[in-house]
Amino acid sequence: MLQLEQLLLMDANQTAWHWFWRVFEPTKLRDRAAIRKAYPPGSEGQRYFDRISAFWESAGTLVKNGLLNERLFFDRFLVTPYWNALKEVIYADREDTGEPRIGENFEWLAMRQARMVTHPKGLSSSQLRERQ
Repeated sequence: MLQLEQLLLMDANQTAWHWFWRVFEPTKLRDRAAIRKAYPPGSEGQRYFDRISAFWESAGTLVKNGLLNERLFFDRFLVTPYWNALKEVIYADREDTGEPRIGENFEWLAMRQARMVTHPKGLSSSQLRERQ
């Protein structure tokens, strides 16, 4: 977990995160064509997408394989906004390369986090209804 924090705080990654929230502004561009037009392959923006996606892909691999405690990870990190903003780029990369595994662990993290919000503490829907 501490190594992920160190990766997150590296200057190059901080630049990418800053760009993501201040320049890209994930709420502005959601359409794949618009994103590709504004940030074509080889552009600085595309490199930032790749850097951010690689961070989440690595984290997802560690969590999915039990090398990082899932609850601890999700207590610290919020994945969903990044996935929602970058999923169209990842889907386009999958289609362009014919490689369906691109971003699979990033996607898994986002889906897992969404499930935890819907089912806190791993409770099923019926268990949640019983508690209300």
